Amino acid sequence: MSDPFLTAMGIIGEQDLTDELLLRTMRTLVAIFEGMDLEPTRRRLEAMVGLSMSPGEGLTSGEIEPWLDDAKSTIQWTYWDSYVRQLQSQGFTGSVLRTIDQDTDNILTECGNPSEPDPWRTQGLVMGDVQSGKTANYCGLISKAADSGYKVVVLLTGMIEELRSQSQERMDEGFVGQESSDLIEGVHGRIIGAGRFRDATPNVLTSVESDFLTANQRALRGIPLQNLGEPLLLVLKKNTTPLTRLIKYLQNQMRHGATQLDIPLFLVDDEADNASVNAKKDEDPAKINSLIRELMGQFRRAAYVGYTATPFANVFINPDPKRNDLFPNNFIYSLKAANTYIGAASIFLDDGAHAGQLVDIVDAEACFPDKHRKDLEIIDLPASMQNALDVFLLSCAVRDLREESLRHRTMLINVTRFTDVQGRLADVVDGYLFDLVNEIKQYLADDDLWSRHQPLSNLHKLYLEHYSDSGVPWDGVRKKLYDSVATVKVLTINRETEAEDKLNYRHYKNTEKGRRVIAIGGLTLSRGLTLEGLCVSYFYRNSKAYDTLLQMGRWFGYRPGYDDLCRIWMTPEAQDWFGHIAGVVGELRSDIRHMHLNRLPPSKFGIRVKSHPDILLVTAQNKMRHSEEVEVEASYSGRAVETSALPRSQETNQANVRVTTTFLNELGPADQVGSRYIWRNVSPSQVAAYLAALEISPVNQAFIPDSRTKEQPLLSFIADNEIDALQSWDVCLAQGSGEAARGIAFAGPDGVQVGALKRLRQFERSRSNGASFLKINKQRLGEISDEKVEIEEDVIREVEEAWRALDPEVRAAKRVPGDAYRTVRQRPLMTIHPVQPSDPDKDSKAASRIMLSSEIKTDLLIGVSLSFPQFEETRRSSVKYRLNKVYLRNAGLLDDEDESDEDLD
Repeated sequence: MSDPFLTAMGIIGEQDLTDELLLRTMRTLVAIFEGMDLEPTRRRLEAMVGLSMSPGEGLTSGEIEPWLDDAKSTIQWTYWDSYVRQLQSQGFTGSVLRTIDQDTDNILTECGNPSEPDPWRTQGLVMGDVQSGKTANYCGLISKAADSGYKVVVLLTGMIEELRSQSQERMDEGFVGQESSDLIEGVHGRIIGAGRFRDATPNVLTSVESDFLTANQRALRGIPLQNLGEPLLLVLKKNTTPLTRLIKYLQNQMRHGATQLDIPLFLVDDEADNASVNAKKDEDPAKINSLIRELMGQFRRAAYVGYTATPFANVFINPDPKRNDLFPNNFIYSLKAANTYIGAASIFLDDGAHAGQLVDIVDAEACFPDKHRKDLEIIDLPASMQNALDVFLLSCAVRDLREESLRHRTMLINVTRFTDVQGRLADVVDGYLFDLVNEIKQYLADDDLWSRHQPLSNLHKLYLEHYSDSGVPWDGVRKKLYDSVATVKVLTINRETEAEDKLNYRHYKNTEKGRRVIAIGGLTLSRGLTLEGLCVSYFYRNSKAYDTLLQMGRWFGYRPGYDDLCRIWMTPEAQDWFGHIAGVVGELRSDIRHMHLNRLPPSKFGIRVKSHPDILLVTAQNKMRHSEEVEVEASYSGRAVETSALPRSQETNQANVRVTTTFLNELGPADQVGSRYIWRNVSPSQVAAYLAALEISPVNQAFIPDSRTKEQPLLSFIADNEIDALQSWDVCLAQGSGEAARGIAFAGPDGVQVGALKRLRQFERSRSNGASFLKINKQRLGEISDEKVEIEEDVIREVEEAWRALDPEVRAAKRVPGDAYRTVRQRPLMTIHPVQPSDPDKDSKAASRIMLSSEIKTDLLIGVSLSFPQFEETRRSSVKYRLNKVYLRNAGLLDDEDESDEDLD
């Protein structure tokens, strides 16, 4: 009997799925599948209602003549059309299919025309969120490239076989249409995926089981590459052995006397910021980078398309064409995720729809010390990890009772980068799981005994805390639990993982329970690997590198039908970093949008990324591979900075209050606008002098001192720049709902002395008791409303309407970010915040990680925010920082983790 879901997708076709269309479809299914239980199909379709996606936007150098539109009508879209039908069978509808079509057109037309006989080489980069559908995009792009005439397609994946095999499997489904393992052996394989909708089959020289081997050449039956009727696909690891083999094979394919192949190459580099980027000096490129360049050089005509969620490393590549490196000189394209995507902003920002997924880790330091080595012994599990394991088991039962179509269930544990420690941790987790599952089995039938047995009563307690509103009653969960978790396995996922212990979801695709695993790993789990059915994550790492953190976020992605069950255990500090990164990435995407409208080339985006104030340390760390001291530049055009780390010392805070009172009285009488006090036409030298007089912690990146002069470069820039837009400042004293700020008094609108009310802010407990600063919760000193100060109301409305109009369905209910208002700011703004420490909310999950106000030995702290208007960016408008590695590390601003350690995974 046919599948009701596939029948439903045939009915829906390329229409957008609405409630009305769903109702009509279900009526049709009832008539076709009389007597069958269609409830699982209905729930699966319901999760797709309202799903939408918008095309991305990009930057182009303009060097490649747009060619695709003219050629479209002459191309037989064999591979693309079958891929679309394959996507439809998987549940892709309406706007998502149209967006993939438009995005892949936009990217392909920036690559070289394969029909153009003269030599050419193009290089581009596609940015997309972590786990947001980049694979679906590049599979479609490869399909179109094959249809348009590219003869050799190489897909470079990560550095481990598990990821390469997973990528090959997806290409088999979406592009090859048969089992690649059969084709390598010369056997007509089982028809799968897109192959169900066409007769043509591409050639392959790699398979799910095998990277490129010399013996694989037999699959082509001795036919030269130039004579192949269908395109050739190879899916390779970024490893010297298969890349070297492939280059040698290509050289053997060249006609006598030739130095290049006269057929077009289409090279897709997945996770392009990993291994592909030159980690050494230009004159001595890293081996993988060198081999990719050499591979490209084997062809007279070659297109390189990198895909990444974290482009920070890619834009540090030297863009000079003479260097022949992999900088995306021709284009950068930014994909947009579907409206159901769960990303960093959704989880880690205050108004995020999925912020409820977060659970604080406050007890793991004793088990996993911050600077542990590979010989760390694991004796016990912290209570937070035990709870996370218990919640994962509960989630398995709840999802089974909901009759989800996806049967795989995964939990992620990432607490160490050492494979030895991962192995010892797996043993302890396995022992805990074994004992708990046996307890569940033994007391399965008796709820009274269950309730009196501590490990099992804890399961009930956690159910009430996390899943009481899941729609599945406790009694049902309790009775289902053993059946749901009996097959759960504990695996370590790293480069040393044996074949039989890999994730291998595909081998369990048709089993009743699917693959159910607790995956323990580090770096290997952070690069492109998809954890099917991931529901619970336990993350205890201390990296400050933006790209490393984002890639570690395997919990980002699409969780249809179970997003309410997902939970992430994480330290408050890591949560803050992820939230901070979400803001930075959002600003960079806004930069692409503005540059796209102004038709700026990719090189300008590279400069913009490198000069972002919040990426100072990323830039510094990148350069410090070659030097103990480096110079980095930051641009503050359209940017904002604030002091979210405030002094701990009572004496320092009292001094900051005195400095602030003196400064405000020097400015003269203030105007009052709402609850805020405003001073206009303040000179840059006054602003700089005030900031210099304040004691500001260098943990606030923008205020890092120069390693030689010890002066703060930002303050020198404010005082000395000659930019017209920065010659007159507005100063605002913000007020809140706290107590009166004793010690702050100044002249009000009538010259009468007035004071201010303090803003209430919570402060996080530090992992280091000796820290000289206090960190504001979520690193949020100011409020978005501060950005509206001194902007006309009608202009504010225009900004908000324009921002929401860019993506109406996604942005309708979201707050407009601060950077949108800075696009219309006419003068720079300094906001002074009198801050009063406040207690945590008693009922808040975060109460344990927030300091009590009584623990903070001062009741008034001074913070500042700076908001800059947009101005022309030149060498003279940048702020130059000289930074020293030793100083930054001692200040806690650089990672201590050395990812090059030979014992890493």
